[in-house]
Amino acid sequence: ATIVAAVEEGRRIYDNIRKSIQFLLSSNLSEVISIFVSTMMGFTILLPIHLLWINLITDAFPALALGMEKGEADIMKRKPRSSNEGIFAGGMGFDCAYQGIMLAGVTLVSYFVGHYLESGRWEIVDSLDGMTMAFITLAMAEIFHSFNMRTQHASIFSVQGHNVYLYGSMVFSWVLSTGIVYMPVISDMFKFQHISFEEYVVAMGMAFSVIPIVEIVKFIQRKMRHQA
Repeated sequence: ATIVAAVEEGRRIYDNIRKSIQFLLSSNLSEVISIFVSTMMGFTILLPIHLLWINLITDAFPALALGMEKGEADIMKRKPRSSNEGIFAGGMGFDCAYQGIMLAGVTLVSYFVGHYLESGRWEIVDSLDGMTMAFITLAMAEIFHSFNMRTQHASIFSVQGHNVYLYGSMVFSWVLSTGIVYMPVISDMFKFQHISFEEYVVAMGMAFSVIPIVEIVKFIQRKMRHQA
């Protein structure tokens, strides 16, 4: 019984390391893609101070919380891993790539939507409203994405139990990230534009969209594995 418990704990720890790595890599990839695309198109989507905030607050705390995740229900039903199996085995490399692209996509769309809601025009220009919308969307999208990482293949709605640390990191990051946008002095330091409640709701909605998108991809992946 002791050996079985040790194996189960070892698998849980390894799973959680992979979840944290996948979350951090996909999140950071999204930031690289967003900056690269916006630079190529001739506008500024986020400032260095925005990226620093996202990396310190909305990346670090959820990643640490994922390390406290409980073992998945089928953890002891899986076959032993090969000693030659890399950390990106089991489709993790593909997941990091498409999730990074997805996060970058919603961030870029949010920028243009933010500028349109303020100016009424679709155009490629530097926009403080667009930048503020992009910041809120990326910051919150990464927080929502951390919930996707509770399980690599199964639906998050099938995960048993709750990760109170993940909930806490979400509330903490949400309060701080929203606060710096609306607090006058701090908002000026970050060069944010005061956005309307409508714009804020749109940004949050776009951020939340990462959950159903990943759920759809997971569903397709499960169907393909079942057929194989």
